[in-house]
Amino acid sequence: MCRTYIVSMQRYLFFTVLTLFSTLAFSFKDEDSTMLSKSVVWRYSVDSIADIYGKKMEELVHQRNKSIRQNTYKRPLDVYALRMSLPPTFYSSSVLHQFSAERPDIHTDKSLVRMYMVDDALAKMYVNKPELVTQTDSEIEMAGTLRDDVHASLTTDTKLSDKVVAVDLGADVNEEVELVTRRPNFWKFSGSGSLQFTQNFLSDNWYQGGENNYQFLGLLTLNANYDNKQNVQWENRLEARLGFQTTGESEKRRSMKPTDNLLRLTTKLGYKAYKTLYYTTQVQAYTQIVPLYESNSDDIRTNFLSPLNVTVSVGLDYKFATKNNAFRGNVYLAPCSYNMRYVDNIALATKHGIKEGHHAYHNFGPSITINAYWQILKNLSWNARMYWISNFDYTNIEWENTFNFTINKYLSAKLFLYPKFDDSSTRYRTEHGSYFMFKEWLSLGFNYNW
Repeated sequence: MCRTYIVSMQRYLFFTVLTLFSTLAFSFKDEDSTMLSKSVVWRYSVDSIADIYGKKMEELVHQRNKSIRQNTYKRPLDVYALRMSLPPTFYSSSVLHQFSAERPDIHTDKSLVRMYMVDDALAKMYVNKPELVTQTDSEIEMAGTLRDDVHASLTTDTKLSDKVVAVDLGADVNEEVELVTRRPNFWKFSGSGSLQFTQNFLSDNWYQGGENNYQFLGLLTLNANYDNKQNVQWENRLEARLGFQTTGESEKRRSMKPTDNLLRLTTKLGYKAYKTLYYTTQVQAYTQIVPLYESNSDDIRTNFLSPLNVTVSVGLDYKFATKNNAFRGNVYLAPCSYNMRYVDNIALATKHGIKEGHHAYHNFGPSITINAYWQILKNLSWNARMYWISNFDYTNIEWENTFNFTINKYLSAKLFLYPKFDDSSTRYRTEHGSYFMFKEWLSLGFNYNW
C-alpha cells in the first residue's frame, strides 16, 4: 500500500509543491506576510526551490526502488514536504511557529528554511481560506500509520481477455470505404386535414354572412418550419377552411352556399435574443377562396382577393411551454405594424371600409398575436388564436377557439367558437349599433395528421 501511495503521489507532489513554493517565493515581501516571513529574508529563488524539490523526488524514487528490491519499507520522509501534497490539514505546529517569540538563524540549515516556509504557507491558508481545511493532525494520528507488514500481492483467477472469442474482423470488410457526408436537415414538415359534418350558428351581423344550417366542412393545415438549433427560426403556416351548407326556402337562386371561407398564410422569421425570446418579423395575409353572394341576389359580397388583408409587423416573440409540453404557445408583440386591406373588385370597396373608387387603404398601429395549445385530456385538446390590431381609429379583435375531441386516429369531433370585433366598416354594425360578431360550429368527421 505504501509503495502504491508513493508512486501515485509523484506527479501530484511536483505540481502542488512547485506551485505553492513559487507563490511563496514572490509573496514574502507583501504587507500581508506573517511576522516570521517579515523577519526572515529568504535566500532561495524559485529555481533553487525547484532544484531542492527535484532532488527530494529523486531521493524518494531511489528509496522506493530500494524498498522494492529489499521488500522492506524504511524511509525518513521529509514530513514538511509531504504536508504540501496531502489534503489541506490543520497542523498545530505550523500555528505555534507563527506565535513563537524566537528568531532563530535558520539560513545555515536548509531543512529549517523549508520547514518555516511550509509552516508560513499553511498559516496563511488557515487565515485566508479556512474552508479548505478538511482534517486535523489529531485525526490523522487517531487513524494510525500505514501498514508495512503486508507484502502479498493480489491475484485474480479469471482474466476477461481469456474469454474473448477471436474473430476475424477483416474477413468481410471491403477495402474501399466510401465516406458519405450529409448536411443536417433543419426543416420540419407537418400538417393535418379533416372532413367534417357540421351544425352551424352565426350571428345576424357576421361579416362574411351566412345562415344557421348544417354544412360540410373541409379543413387543411400545412406547416413548414426551419430551426437551425442556434439562433434562427422560420415558421410558415398555410390554413384553408371551406364549408358549404344547403340553403333553405329563403334562398331561391342557389341550392348551396359557402359558410366557412378562409385562406390564410402566416410566415414568421425570428432571431434569438435570449433563450425563448426572439426578434421577429411576421407577415400575415388572408382572403376568401370562393365568392359569396347576397341572399336571393347576384350581388357579390366577398370574393377571392376581395377583401385581402395583409399585415407586416416587427416585434418580439416569446415562446413558452410546460415541462411535459402539454401547454405551449407564443406571444408576439409588435409595436409597429403595417396593415393593408385590398379589394380586387373595386365595386366592393365601400362594403369593407375602403373609400369609393379606391382599391385599398393603409394604416399603421400596434398588434398582438397569441397562439396557444393545451392538451387538456388524452382525447381532448384546445387550440386558440387571439389577434388584436388597432390604428387608434378602428380596432379588430379575433379569438379563434377549436376544441378537438379525438375518438381514434381517424375520427374526431370539433367545436369551433369564434368571437370577433371589427368596427372598420359600417356594414359590420348591427341594428343596435354593436360591432361584435360570433360564429360557432360543431362537427363530426374524419381527421388525419402527418
